[in-house]
Amino acid sequence: MDTTLATGPSWRAALRPLITARGYGALLHHLLGLPLGIAYFTWLVTGFAVGLGLAITLIGIPILTLVLASVRPLQAAERAMANVLLGADIPRAPLAPDGEGLFGRLEAYWTDVSTWRGFGYLLSRFPIGILTFTVAVSVYAVALGTIAAPLLAPLDSDGLELGIWQPDTVLEGFALVPLGLVLLVAAGWISEGMAAMSRENARWGAR
Repeated sequence: MDTTLATGPSWRAALRPLITARGYGALLHHLLGLPLGIAYFTWLVTGFAVGLGLAITLIGIPILTLVLASVRPLQAAERAMANVLLGADIPRAPLAPDGEGLFGRLEAYWTDVSTWRGFGYLLSRFPIGILTFTVAVSVYAVALGTIAAPLLAPLDSDGLELGIWQPDTVLEGFALVPLGLVLLVAAGWISEGMAAMSRENARWGAR
């Protein structure tokens, strides 16, 4: 009986974040993190601020309840996105907590653990989104810019400023291409590491 494990070539394993749909899905999740995080933060914080400010009237409590009622649908959207883009495999959950009667269902939004966990998760998407967006854009921009050095170096009258060296010709730019390829692979694995963080965060808060 042959017990040899069938494994792919090592180069393919090293390039996995760059040659698989999941790798690009993770990158898309990083890029969406900033606009979605801003939207969630704005909606939740503004809604709660307005609701608390009007809590002494009959309007404040319905506003706060509406904000809480929006959490589970937003969790569902985040869950679907994490499953598709990150392979999180988070099971489906009801869009509203259980409660008997209209007032029971409204009260359930205030006492439901999943709703408050989702509230915290949606707020966390803002700082995490800033991190993943900034890092993803930065590392890929540096890598792709270095790979494109043969084209960029002669276009800049001062050449590419690298501190101790300033390539300004096509041939000198080609000397940077191998470094750019290494940086591109590193960028893919940095993206993979951030995807693992986002996947675990989603498994905690989007369920």
